[in-house]
Amino acid sequence: MPLVQVRIDDRLIHGQVVVGWQNVLKPQRIMLCSDEVATSDWQKTIYMSAVTSNISASVLTLKETIAVLLSDQVKTERILLLVDTPKSIVDLVEAGVDILEVNVGGMHFRAGKNQIAPFIFVDDEDIAQFRRLHDKGIKLEGRDVPTRTPIDIARALRFEAV
Repeated sequence: MPLVQVRIDDRLIHGQVVVGWQNVLKPQRIMLCSDEVATSDWQKTIYMSAVTSNISASVLTLKETIAVLLSDQVKTERILLLVDTPKSIVDLVEAGVDILEVNVGGMHFRAGKNQIAPFIFVDDEDIAQFRRLHDKGIKLEGRDVPTRTPIDIARALRFEAV
């Protein structure tokens, strides 16, 4: 599968993605997976406007993302996949999408969330979803920008070794 990065970032497409990660990963397509954004024309327009003209972009529902990633449609593309929650990654994996590593780029403060890194705040649901991913052997790396030293999310959450 042509996923050059699978990234959780509650801001989805923004400067760190378009400037920082795009320059390092050199994806051919940014694929934003969000039921909320995919069903809102104005949100889609806003996010798509942040993507530079030299790269393709797609905004898809979770169901559409699964269908596209499991098809032959994108087998030759380098894809940066963006989601806003760990639950979305669990849903993708359980549907058969092969994901070996997840970059956690930004889960920002909200009521009820606790900080585990400068740019990562989690609640019990997030922790449960990270645990499910960890138990499947998926590497969880916290890093908002390519130049930052990665944070081992499993270690930050004190999960036992797989």
